[in-house]
Amino acid sequence: MNKPQVLSLDGNDWTVYWLLPHEWECRKVWEGDPPEAASRRLPAAVPGHVQEALLQAGELPDWRIGTNSRLWEWVSERDWVYRKEFTAPAELAGLDLHLRFEGIDDSAVVFLNGQRIGSHTGQFQPAEWNVTDGVRPGAVNELLVVVRRAPEVQGQIGRTSQERRWKSRFAYGWDWCTRLVPIGLWDSVSLVATGGARFGNISIYTNVANDRTEAAVSIVCEFAARQPTPATIFTEITQGGLPVASIADPITVFGSDTSLVQSATLKRVQLWWPNGAGHPSLYQAALTLVDEDENVLDQTSVEFGVRQVDAVPCEGAPPDSLPYSLAVNGRRVWIKGWNWVPLDHLYGGVPAERYERFLRLARAAHVNLLRVWGGGLLEKETFYRLCDRYGIMVWQEFPLSSSGLDNTPPADPAYLDYLREQAEGMIPRRRNHASLVLWCGGNELTGENQEPLGSDHPALAELRSAVEIDHPQSQWLPTSPTGPRFSADPEHRGELHDVHGPWQWLGLRRHPEFYNRIDPLLHSEFGCAGAANAETLQAIFPEEVTRPSLEDPTWMAHGGNWWLRPEEVEAAFGECPDVHTFIRASQQLQAMGLQYGVEANRRRKWRCAGTLPWQLNEAWPNAICTSAVDYYGRPKPAYYAVKRAYAPFHVSAGFTTFDWVEEKEFRADIWLHNSGEERSLLNVVATVTDLQGRELYQENLAAEAPENSAENAGDLAWRFPDRFAEPFLLFLEVIDEEGDTLARNAYLHSRAGAPAFAPFLSAPATTLEVTPAEGGICVRNTGKAVALGIRIDAGDALVDDSDFPLRPGTERRLRLSDPDATITVSAWNGGSLSLSLS
Repeated sequence: MNKPQVLSLDGNDWTVYWLLPHEWECRKVWEGDPPEAASRRLPAAVPGHVQEALLQAGELPDWRIGTNSRLWEWVSERDWVYRKEFTAPAELAGLDLHLRFEGIDDSAVVFLNGQRIGSHTGQFQPAEWNVTDGVRPGAVNELLVVVRRAPEVQGQIGRTSQERRWKSRFAYGWDWCTRLVPIGLWDSVSLVATGGARFGNISIYTNVANDRTEAAVSIVCEFAARQPTPATIFTEITQGGLPVASIADPITVFGSDTSLVQSATLKRVQLWWPNGAGHPSLYQAALTLVDEDENVLDQTSVEFGVRQVDAVPCEGAPPDSLPYSLAVNGRRVWIKGWNWVPLDHLYGGVPAERYERFLRLARAAHVNLLRVWGGGLLEKETFYRLCDRYGIMVWQEFPLSSSGLDNTPPADPAYLDYLREQAEGMIPRRRNHASLVLWCGGNELTGENQEPLGSDHPALAELRSAVEIDHPQSQWLPTSPTGPRFSADPEHRGELHDVHGPWQWLGLRRHPEFYNRIDPLLHSEFGCAGAANAETLQAIFPEEVTRPSLEDPTWMAHGGNWWLRPEEVEAAFGECPDVHTFIRASQQLQAMGLQYGVEANRRRKWRCAGTLPWQLNEAWPNAICTSAVDYYGRPKPAYYAVKRAYAPFHVSAGFTTFDWVEEKEFRADIWLHNSGEERSLLNVVATVTDLQGRELYQENLAAEAPENSAENAGDLAWRFPDRFAEPFLLFLEVIDEEGDTLARNAYLHSRAGAPAFAPFLSAPATTLEVTPAEGGICVRNTGKAVALGIRIDAGDALVDDSDFPLRPGTERRLRLSDPDATITVSAWNGGSLSLSLS
């Protein structure tokens, strides 16, 4: 008997051409090409989208540049005919063959060798057909897929069933991306060959013993067969290539209604832990189905982790609130998160290397949870596999999201049936991933008065029921936000459960006080905006940019519409005469704003379960946006500011303002944030300097940091000298009893007249020195002034830190992920240096 196998039909050997909607039917494209095909046919790649084929062929200008995306509107309004020829190996003869599509975007009719085999609608569900009688083993086969035009609009209620079907909402336009509706085959296509019986869905459940030394594993297998087939299932569980358990069970497979539960006990179990809490250990289960003659009928493998995740109430939470804190393997874990959106408008062709780039950045920034936002995707398998390996928990939202005033899902029986069908198709695809710990009904689903919906809404009750049945070991939230209030508001302390907002910089005077006063149990979406990096602006603007302008249609098209206005930047820094000054100033405000918001939430640890800024990445190269890493994978200063705030051991300062012109005294509360074991005999050194680095005030605080805590280490109080009207910096450093620095932090402040931060842009010059050091580089301030905004550009390499100030005569040693990287180091007031480590 021939062996089962999977023949990938992915690749760049597909072709595609367009026809008007429904024209393919009257032209009978499955019988032959219409005359137009020859002039319209383009090479295409699968996975991918039609738009990528058009871009590669030069048919339309790059949609990412200027306002070019408007020229692409017609693409999703056509039907597109995909074609591929493939040779089926002769050894497939006698096997059962199934044609499987992991992702069609979002409706298609499929033909094989001129015969219609079926149709499918649904972006997030796989499509599969038995093609045993249609494939020609040992010969050339023709696969034809007609991808039908996309729905014109997407909303919650919708006027037609087409508008109500699930398709990524963001692609229809949002305030951080353009309208570019993808159409095509966005995930893998394969021909699956098995014997007369085969595996269906497989789910793995684990139960960890109270003492965490062993775990019970249950493997639930579903099967399908063309006739009753006696067989044996052999399962081997390994870790790191070493066997840890073996199971063999006999079974007779009847049709498609057969299932079996296999059980094993893992001794000395290695638990899966989130990033920063331990190692994300993984196991592999290899399953083989063998008939009575020892012929292999089917085989598959599943990677899984052993962990227990519980949702527990926040400390002092209102009795009507949901439990938001996460306990992993019995240990509370404070959520250090980000919001995640699709990596590209054309998410079909995103390579695994791009996922790895962004998820490595997340892991390096101490992130332990990503919220996969409900206007985006059920992400590709690559995303969850990397999250498994990097210890990044996933909060997965169903693709329901706010749409203007249309924020309430329908509740009619037909739509509820549709929700159930979609959820039952989505959940089994991802439930075995250790990283996927929470399902959420959707983004910003609200009722009257913008009050978040609960699980009692019929649509969300339907989704919750599906999760409880198909992924019972995951957690559930009805929507985000939840509770009586949508947004964070200091006037509603005690009523803030899971809240969103604000998404703007609130000003030098208002921003710290706002975050000091709110008290959300979970702050799952908020942000601050800053300009893109200069290289990104050069890539997306067709002409040289001199200064941002909201009257410029290109700035408007690239997200500069309301996130951060030039006048708000200039209120802090004064007039920005060129785009580079604007980048520097706006990115500084974004970094300061996000840092303070994250730290304020972290100071309320356990009353607050965690924090998830909006947003880590972006699908569209914005000119101004809340993303911390821009479209091209370049971190902005905000990325490093939050990375520092998420450090396992961190020191922060709470204060009321960045602009002290109306105050007579500088006051701050100093906090130690510890995610690990207790630390004692610590010295917190707080130093205030001017721009020349002259010490204006210093205080030493003796402190301890209890295990897994946020602890107030003491207060600072420095009375301003008479007629003091200057900018100043607060430097914090935590030193242990052996003299090692455990944590450092810095804040920019000013008591100068408005615009208070303008002196930072004209700070006295200094000089830098960069030398190789073990594992990276050493940056030293060799001048006589504070070096501001020291940026480390390491290309594709990851660097420990960047965009920080450095006092005169001091140095920072920074590790790099690539020992051969070429480094560029610059500062606002210190020039630029390059160093090649190869």
